[in-house]
Amino acid sequence: MTKIAKTVSASLFALAVSLAAPVSAQDGTVADEAAAASDTSYGIEEIIVTANKREASLQDTPLAISAIGGGAMEERGIDDVSNLQSYVPNLRVGQEQDGVKITLRGIGIQGTSSITDNGVAFYQDNFYLSRPAGGSAVFYDVNRVEVLRGPQGTLYGRNATGGVINVISNEPTTRGIEGEVGASYGSRNLWEVRGWLNAPLGDVAAARISAVYTEEDGYVKNLSGPDLYGSKGDLTVRGQIKVGDLDSVELLLYGLYSKLKGSGTANQFLTRNIGGPPPTQALLRTLPPLIADPLVTDIDAPAFLNVETKLAFARLRKDFGGVEAYLQVGRMWQDTSNQQDFDGSPVDVSIFNKTQDNKATSVEARLSSTGDGPFSWILGGYYFDEETYIQRRVRLKGLTPGGIISLPDFLLDEFGNSSTIAGFASLTYALSDAFRVTGGIRYTEDKKDGRKITLGNFGQPFPPDLPNAQFPADVKFDKVTWKVGLEYDVTPDVFAYASVSNGYKAGGFNLSSDGRPYNPETITAYEAGIKSDLFDRTARINVDAFYYDYTDLQLTTLGVAADGVTPGQFTTNAAASTIWGVELDTQWELTPGFLFTAGYSYIDATFDEYVNRDPLAGPGPALDLSGNRLPFVSKHTVNLGLQYETTLGAGTLTLAANSNFHSDFFLREFNNRNIDRVEANTKTDLTATYRLDDVGLRFTAYVTNLEDNVERNNIYLTPGFIGVSPTTAYTKPRTVGVRVDYAF
Repeated sequence: MTKIAKTVSASLFALAVSLAAPVSAQDGTVADEAAAASDTSYGIEEIIVTANKREASLQDTPLAISAIGGGAMEERGIDDVSNLQSYVPNLRVGQEQDGVKITLRGIGIQGTSSITDNGVAFYQDNFYLSRPAGGSAVFYDVNRVEVLRGPQGTLYGRNATGGVINVISNEPTTRGIEGEVGASYGSRNLWEVRGWLNAPLGDVAAARISAVYTEEDGYVKNLSGPDLYGSKGDLTVRGQIKVGDLDSVELLLYGLYSKLKGSGTANQFLTRNIGGPPPTQALLRTLPPLIADPLVTDIDAPAFLNVETKLAFARLRKDFGGVEAYLQVGRMWQDTSNQQDFDGSPVDVSIFNKTQDNKATSVEARLSSTGDGPFSWILGGYYFDEETYIQRRVRLKGLTPGGIISLPDFLLDEFGNSSTIAGFASLTYALSDAFRVTGGIRYTEDKKDGRKITLGNFGQPFPPDLPNAQFPADVKFDKVTWKVGLEYDVTPDVFAYASVSNGYKAGGFNLSSDGRPYNPETITAYEAGIKSDLFDRTARINVDAFYYDYTDLQLTTLGVAADGVTPGQFTTNAAASTIWGVELDTQWELTPGFLFTAGYSYIDATFDEYVNRDPLAGPGPALDLSGNRLPFVSKHTVNLGLQYETTLGAGTLTLAANSNFHSDFFLREFNNRNIDRVEANTKTDLTATYRLDDVGLRFTAYVTNLEDNVERNNIYLTPGFIGVSPTTAYTKPRTVGVRVDYAF
């Protein structure tokens, strides 16, 4: 860490300790409203969310929820889901091949098979994206991002045991022609151009279009070719047309196109174990030593990661007088193409290619009350259908006395289908003006089927295809889940809530590997919290405590089957797991325009019963992992923030700093301290924004990751045909940049 970074971080911490002293005896978390920015008046800004499927103040929503406004996201450089980690408690985001792995409170890891589900449901404007790839949801021209922690289902279309992330765009408005254009330049030759335009179409209709284009050199230096983890040109365009209003019929037509052209990823080896056919082993022994620098690699094969996403939906809403009807019908098409140097060296040993074609249909219909009586209710239905085709190709070479030889390719085709039908209902009854009780119920039916065809295996016999006599590759699950909640207005400024709910995620089978089935995972969650705005809304103190009782928690390991050779993805169940913790968020408007935030989170997440075999240990008995910590969970997280706004000349200057600390955590359930452990780390972001509102200009300078600390965000095991070895990916180093935007 540089001297200036140490000084700034120490200053932030010292200020936090002194100002947070009145609540230092309590346990808790970082910001439930991670980016609630102050306005020019004295008092903390109110944020409106729709987490309960109706507009409500975040402080009156009986959930553990973070809401980050679009303006705050732009100023802090939050342009995709990975950037949220410093602002949302207990959120972790990793990259694996072409997929994004998201966890909340340790729940939600998604594998790379065509039928796996994520415990954290990701939505783009209320449309469920089953496979967020390459960080493809660019957060430009959005109103806010809502992050709900804990099981969801009695209000949301898709089951989610870990939580929900919903990116909510700005919608068209009839108030007039308006728009914005902007550009950015930063480290690693980062540059971006962007803009949006809103235009009325008569008195009852309007259109809005947004576009952003970005290029950036990679942040991992490649000694034998182009740098990695950058972009050769990312383009996202979103168009919307809104017609009518709720008194008649409101129709929203929505379309999104995204083309991401990544400069590739690297297999950066932590250790190297030589394996595979004898000629391959001979060639692997010629490799140079591993490079210790996490941001330097040396690979010969061109690397790329391309993701193309097309999304279209229509949404109808109408108010029938006390009842609002809602219908959203949409379709998504996503194609990905990925190439990696599998041996991670300048020697041409192995190249991996993966292409994926995904098509998904989502339909959600709801009726909800809008009146002021003691009853409020929601009744809904949900349908989801997904078809996924994946082709994997591995090219392999070896060394013989006669020279370099090429082995026949490994080729695997995978076809997966998943469908969900669900009905859900929620009813809230006000027993008095201050006390309300809520009950919710959901029925879900999930079906999964698929087939796997091996077309090449380095000239060796093919493993059994799926389905076969042992594994039919066709499963069905159904489950009733529920929620009971209480909420109480202790005073006009203090709100308390408590709930008991259970959640469910469908089981499946290991389609990409040996076909073995795995069970659904279920959770019973107990949650209680207090939200308060005190001292004329100049201080906000929110506390949330939770206890999760998990059965058959699903965990996925990429490795090899028991034969030590056959590669694939292996999902297993932990018999029992317990997660509990406390999250605290405080915000203080010290003077007009001067906001201080401080938060703390403690989580204890362990396996009560779990037995599994570590692929790194080779063939042998399974390990008893009882007492091990769940992956991606830090026991301690601290978040500190300062924001100061003042008039300067003809404009307004806003200075902001946010520092996030986490204690160590593990990337795999085996808790290998040499391989899986990520050490404690601190990341600080700084921004300075100057606004000339009279002329519509805004200038921003920013630094992300001031300390220039990088850390591992995933562990990937190479398959047995080159030796089972742990490889990893690293987070982005320091970025310094400037932005200019003109609004009209």
